[in-house]
Amino acid sequence: MDSANMVIRSATEENRSEETVPSSIDRFLTVMTYNIHHGRGRDGRVDLKRICTVIQEGKPDLVALQEVDLGMTRSERLDQGRELADLLEMHHVAGHNWYLGEGAYGNVFLSRWPVTIVGNLDLSVPGREPRGCLLTEVHHGASLLLVASLHLGLGMAERKRQSLTILDQLKMLYTDEPILIMGDFNTFSFSSIARRFRASYTDVFEEAGVGPRSTFRKIGIPLRLDYIYASDHLLPVKAHVLRTQTASAASDHFPLIAQFLWKDRDERREDHQTGAELLSHRPS
Repeated sequence: MDSANMVIRSATEENRSEETVPSSIDRFLTVMTYNIHHGRGRDGRVDLKRICTVIQEGKPDLVALQEVDLGMTRSERLDQGRELADLLEMHHVAGHNWYLGEGAYGNVFLSRWPVTIVGNLDLSVPGREPRGCLLTEVHHGASLLLVASLHLGLGMAERKRQSLTILDQLKMLYTDEPILIMGDFNTFSFSSIARRFRASYTDVFEEAGVGPRSTFRKIGIPLRLDYIYASDHLLPVKAHVLRTQTASAASDHFPLIAQFLWKDRDERREDHQTGAELLSHRPS
């Protein structure tokens, strides 16, 4: 399918009419992106409950998952997205991109709160593995958050084309709504792809990261391939790569976790630089 011809539902006029912010403790948001490698761990075993344990260790409100199976023999023909959602008691939507004879494979999004699928943006390039970006709206009370869950390709030219498609679509559909972009970008932080995303969104690890930043190892070399980007509605408070014993075994990637504080209008105008500074300006 040509992404230019894809029909995507944008935010409703009601949601666009007034910016809303979650109240009290729910102004704090924890999110995770995690390439689960269809549950196959470093020991070669496919164990979805182990993936579930890793997600529980991170305690996220929202989760972007990549390389999730549907009906594949290698993963016991499970609907892995639904299985994880049931185990974690979360809402879920799926954006499968690669349809094979026996099943499918792609992105899944999990949420503590109700979620609406906007569309599954086809990023596929001829001759390359099918790729996509799952666009969802998270609804929590009166507030709305757009989340783009993606998995970019392995080729440089492929990723350039895919990144331009995603950024153009987001710019066209959402002019002033809170946006999170999460996933396996298959690129380095110094690349033109990363710079392109940083021109419009905050790289949360660059802003608030602590500890080692690599999320993947290739022949023993630590690589940072997974990213979370946010619009200025969300202030990064902390970001880290989850490196528990279970996370070290469950997949070939480590999950990346970020915590945010949802800004109100005045805080966005004042443009505080850190979560600690923003909190220090609030009455106790």
